Amino acid sequence: MILALILGIPLVASLLLFGGIRRGQSKSFALIASLIVTAVSLIGGYNLTIAPDRCLHFDSLILNLPIPAFSFKADVVSYLLVLMTAILVPVIIASTDKDKERENSFFAHILLMEAALIGVFSATDMIVFYIFWELALIPIFFITAFWGSHDCKRVTIKFLIYTVVGSLFMLVGILYLYTLTPAPHSFSFEAFYALKLPYSVQLPLFLAFFAAFAIKIPLFPFHSWQAETYYVSPVQGTMLLAGIMLKMGLYGIYRFSLPLFPDVLANNSMIFVGLALIGVIYGAMIAITQPVLKKLIAFASLSHVGLIALGLLSNTRYGIEGAILQMFTHGINVVGFFLCYYIIVKRGKGNQIDKLGGIAKVAPKFAAVFMVIVLANVSLPLTNSFVGEFLILLGLFQYNIPVAVIAGLTVILGAVYMLKMYQQVMYGAKKEHTEQFQDLTWSEMVMFAPIILFIFWIGIYPTTFLQWIDLAVR
Repeated sequence: MILALILGIPLVASLLLFGGIRRGQSKSFALIASLIVTAVSLIGGYNLTIAPDRCLHFDSLILNLPIPAFSFKADVVSYLLVLMTAILVPVIIASTDKDKERENSFFAHILLMEAALIGVFSATDMIVFYIFWELALIPIFFITAFWGSHDCKRVTIKFLIYTVVGSLFMLVGILYLYTLTPAPHSFSFEAFYALKLPYSVQLPLFLAFFAAFAIKIPLFPFHSWQAETYYVSPVQGTMLLAGIMLKMGLYGIYRFSLPLFPDVLANNSMIFVGLALIGVIYGAMIAITQPVLKKLIAFASLSHVGLIALGLLSNTRYGIEGAILQMFTHGINVVGFFLCYYIIVKRGKGNQIDKLGGIAKVAPKFAAVFMVIVLANVSLPLTNSFVGEFLILLGLFQYNIPVAVIAGLTVILGAVYMLKMYQQVMYGAKKEHTEQFQDLTWSEMVMFAPIILFIFWIGIYPTTFLQWIDLAVR
């Protein structure tokens, strides 16, 4: 019943908002609905804590639906991504300005996307997974196209073409796998997992699925949509994209590529690891030279998710465990980062790093919060990213030492562009754009509270999460 509520509440709330909640009340309505989802998700986590071998699930019998395929289940990995979604969506809604244009529709799209993402992370049937996979694309398309900045429509069309083409390859692969299941054929994950595929069949199917996942993450060389889309999208849209949506691709690699096509990775892993490794270094190098704050965060994210993909593609226990934990922590950190960016842009009226400076002198609380998030992004010990990246690098050392050494450069490069950016934005002389910069309000500190909580919780006591993840990977 818990998953039914987590999936159903944002969907119903979205429909009510599309139906016309009175203008001026839509933000409060959306925020309350998303907070209820958060509370229910935390209750689900308590159930996992007391019985870690159990899964959260609901099926068609509970909903009295005549379609057996609509059965949802959240094991440990799915639950972590559902929980991440449930935590971040209220932050994203709360950060939205009250005078947002067409606010009913804006919040309705955010909640619809939340429902779609939870459906992706908890589906147990390939067609249902595909439906929610595509459904998640619709609200982010409209959020970017209708509320984005200059040239947003061209960029959104490019993003749409990329993702739809990738998804079509995956759909072909799903339909072919369906024909291989024993009669009566089934789209269930279990039926697909039970297939024993020869290598000649695994290879084209792996590529079909990988195309969809690599574009969504994105991995090099499928990344050209990312920076432009992040840049023109409203900040709340960018948070949804970078914080949650790109995890769909990483989740797909974990859920399908590893168990369905093991021989492909065993024989060709270095090719796909090489692509991820290029993305890690490329993203970090571009971030170092990037003068625009929002694009710096975008390329930093490209580097970090490349490292997560490396952990998965190494197919080692530590690499996969680190990647799963890092999916969660990256979502928390990057949304915190974009929230800091949003505050800087709103008050500083500038996106160019060289036009900012001296903010720490007039906004010490904001400087402290921003520093914590920056340190989490550079994987300082006792922050959340340290644990996940350490495990990923440990797994890569087991996989291939030169790959691990090159991947480890991302920690050094990350520290370079993050600390350089922080020094330029927060210290030095105040500029015209930062002269009247105001410190954090109480409501903004509340928005940052869950982000800071999970940065230190996972950094200081990761056992809470690692004991779940270890159970799933074993």
